[in-house]
Order: sequence, then C-alpha cells, then structure tokens
Amino acid sequence: MSNKPYSIHNLNVEMRDMRIKTEFSQSALGNIIGRTQKQMSEIENGYVDPSPELAIKWFTALGAHEHVDMVHYIFDLHPLATAPIDPRLNDNLGRGIINLRHQIYDALEAIKNIEYWISELRPGVIADVPMKDFKELYDLCPGTKTVTYALNREFGVDLKLLADNWNVKSISTRVAMPRYEDRKALMA
Repeated sequence: MSNKPYSIHNLNVEMRDMRIKTEFSQSALGNIIGRTQKQMSEIENGYVDPSPELAIKWFTALGAHEHVDMVHYIFDLHPLATAPIDPRLNDNLGRGIINLRHQIYDALEAIKNIEYWISELRPGVIADVPMKDFKELYDLCPGTKTVTYALNREFGVDLKLLADNWNVKSISTRVAMPRYEDRKALMA
C-alpha cells in the first residue's frame, strides 16, 4: 500500500511530540536510548532522519506501543504490520476484553465458513479465497494487542516479561521455531 496515512517525513515530529507528552527531557530520554542531547535535538528538528531501530527504541522507552506499531507499518518491517490502533482504545482493559470476545465470536463464525470453503475445494477448480473471513481471523491480532496494551497501562504489567514467558513456554513445548543448531541437526 503506497498511500499510507502515516509519513516517514513526520516521524521526527511524532517522536518529539510523544517525548513531550510523556514529560521526558531530551537528556533523560537520550540517556535511556544512548544518545546525547544534541543528537536528540537533531533528530527532533529533522536534521537527522531516525532509523527504524532508533524510532522503535525511542517509542519503547516512552511506553508508546502504538507508535512502535506505526514504525513497523511505515517501514514495512513485517508483512503483517498494520496501521496502529488508536491509543485511546487501548486504555481500558474491560472494554478491550469485551471487544476481543466479540472478535473471537466473529472469528469462530469465519472459521466455520473457511472450513466449508476448504471442504469444497476440488483439484483443478479455482475457488475464490474468502478474504472477508480471513480478515475476521486477522482482527484477533489487533484485538489481542489492545488487551495487552491496556493491561500494561492499567496494571503495569511488563509486556516484555509477558512475551518472555510466552517464549519460554513456546520453546519448551516446541511451538517456537527450532534453533539453528536443532534445525541443522534435523536436516543431517
């Protein structure tokens, strides 16, 4: 999608505005992300273009999760990167849970439709992919982000710790991609 609603050219302004909104000085934020006050000023004033990595570090330090999503979207860092959720929708865990539950019900209905579509596939017959149903499944991703961002904001849950716990479990239950050494051993 070439016409994105967010611009790389405004990223420095977004970075400055979020720093000011969260009441960090340039020096304080610079200390956290390893930049001098002068470098911070040059970035905010547009003299230096921020790299995606720097922008992600910047917004992560400020707790601006949606802005991290925006960086992924602007720079196409992941094929499933989408426009960020409005932060105002991520401030209430209760609303997020209710919304996610509705999205799960819609996704379950979409799964039934997809199962039917799959059962009707025949060799040599081209069938239209039910994109509306797959979009309903994809809606679970932003819905889950809303819940986790609200969990962080309302209850201070460390999202990195939450992700780390998931990683440990997914690795131990062999859900995660095997390490390079393990994949290489399987191919031998």
